[in-house]
Amino acid sequence: MTPSQVPLAAWLLFAAPVSAILFGFFVMRRWKPELTHVPILLSCAVVTASAFALCAQVLSGHMFDVNFFRWAEAGTGPFPFGVDFGLRVDGPGVAVLTMVAFVGSLIHVYAAAYMKGDPGFSRFFLVFHLFFLAMIGLLTSNNFVQLYLFWELVGVASYLLVGFWYHKESARAAALKAFMTNRVGDFGLLLAVLVIGYQFNVTHFHLIYLKLISGAKFELLPLIGVCLVWAACAKSAQFPLYFWLPDAMEGPTPTSALMHAATMVTAGVFLLVRSWPLIAAVEGLPHLIAWIGAFTALFAAVIAGSKKDLKRILAYSTVSHLGLMMMALGLGQVGASVFHLVVHGFFKAALFLCAGNIAHALHQSTANVDDVGGLSSSMRLTYLSFLLAALSLAGVPPFGGFWSKDAILDAAWHHGGAMAVMGMLVAAGSAFYIFRMLFLVFYGARPEQKRAPHAHEAEPMLGVPVLFLALGAVCAGLLKAPLLAFAELKSPFERLMVFGLRGLPAGLPELQGMAFDLPGQPTLPHLNMTVALIGTAMAALGAFAAWRLTMSDPGFDWRWRGGRLERAFESDFGWKIVVGRLVAGVSWCARFSGRVLDKAWWDGLIEGSADAARGAGGLLASTARGRVNDYLWWLVAGSAILMGRVLR
Repeated sequence: MTPSQVPLAAWLLFAAPVSAILFGFFVMRRWKPELTHVPILLSCAVVTASAFALCAQVLSGHMFDVNFFRWAEAGTGPFPFGVDFGLRVDGPGVAVLTMVAFVGSLIHVYAAAYMKGDPGFSRFFLVFHLFFLAMIGLLTSNNFVQLYLFWELVGVASYLLVGFWYHKESARAAALKAFMTNRVGDFGLLLAVLVIGYQFNVTHFHLIYLKLISGAKFELLPLIGVCLVWAACAKSAQFPLYFWLPDAMEGPTPTSALMHAATMVTAGVFLLVRSWPLIAAVEGLPHLIAWIGAFTALFAAVIAGSKKDLKRILAYSTVSHLGLMMMALGLGQVGASVFHLVVHGFFKAALFLCAGNIAHALHQSTANVDDVGGLSSSMRLTYLSFLLAALSLAGVPPFGGFWSKDAILDAAWHHGGAMAVMGMLVAAGSAFYIFRMLFLVFYGARPEQKRAPHAHEAEPMLGVPVLFLALGAVCAGLLKAPLLAFAELKSPFERLMVFGLRGLPAGLPELQGMAFDLPGQPTLPHLNMTVALIGTAMAALGAFAAWRLTMSDPGFDWRWRGGRLERAFESDFGWKIVVGRLVAGVSWCARFSGRVLDKAWWDGLIEGSADAARGAGGLLASTARGRVNDYLWWLVAGSAILMGRVLR
């Protein structure tokens, strides 16, 4: 396929957001800043329609990978190294793209009402849509360099959005923490891209896959795999680099919803999905990913059950569910990971926007369980939306989350041992923290809670998008069959090569027409009734524990606080303390380098060299007394020495 044959829908994925951002910045921001969202909402509609059109094409078997132009090239000969800007539309990419477009557009609609009247309304929407555009570019990149550029753009936009209310010290600190932590991961991705270019001499995904299956040996492949996992753990908030995500709640609620449901944190998981043939080729690395994901999922679920701030509970929930996706990847279930990523986008966006509606009803930026109680009667639509999304998150059949989580639990069950136990404990923990939040917020108020007597339902622009997202969380289980079709479209690798090699640098043409089998092909397991029943029973156990400790014993959630146990939960069982000391140590080293090594020692050496030169000059000048006889004797002595050395 040539660029002229690319469908219009693919062009619109970029043309619409870029046009909306430019028009909003140069025209609307200057003349009508309060209407900056209008062209951006139109762009969202175009992107969503284009994503669905491309989704239909992929379902019918029409995938494509095309380069538009080459913007950098090095080397000569038959295999020069070049960096292209291209577009790749295939099963895994379009599955996530469709979710991002639909969920992101609904969050844009919500943001138009939520941010109304804010002094930075125009600035917010421009950066917000840039965030959206960066994720689209990341999902449709066809090479690692292009993916890295959009990966960095996602990070920059998230920094601007988390610190949007920069007049708050906490927002500035949270933005800096998120930015710096992600720089740690981004260095891993940068290193991976550089090593990929050195090892393979190409950065196009499909050409790398071709070389992988050619039988050649690549000594640096383990380093590449580890660097990719390193980058994904930072961006998708996996242990030990998860700690930035809960603090990122300082941004406006639409930022939290878009970041946690559809964009930034899912980018790390998608990076591993896109790079899976590389990672699966490294022995032992998938098992490491599975254990990182399983530990993070259980660790975050336990902590989420102790938090009071509504958005922070959901933040730890996001960390936990990202861990489930990682666990599925490590167990070879790439399709199940993508499936849960898509379903998670719906129910997590709905839950965050419900939390935003609650805070909006209280006229504050966030809320905790001490501020609310008994809202089910005064905020019926928000309550219904939250209930539907919570049932999906907890994995209650037949809601969407049940089908995606069951696929992951089934993989863990077949793996057996501690992995199966941890998977079931995560299922119980997920139900516990989300039903605890449901009971504390929407049911009977306790004496320890402050009643919100004037709380009222949100306006339609805030309520309707949430309801649509909640309904998506209910029905997302129906996506299992299409996602299985997406996975199968990638299995016959020769079909990928048919469109992959056209218009791209000629590489390994002798492999065309052969049937290939990539490691770690995405497949979705069939429903295992035993696993489904045990998983549902664990979810019921978690929900019952939440009811017992919030409704049957209303004061329990407050009695245990104030002691060592609360301090342990607040410090994430000491990990925040470890990270704090590590950061303090790095800061001390930086200050020592700046103030002592650089300013005192090095600057002293440089500045002292001038004084030393002047002193040496003065000493030499003192020997020059103007006596010609002395000069002649020294000249004769020096000449004699030189003659002696020459004649010897």
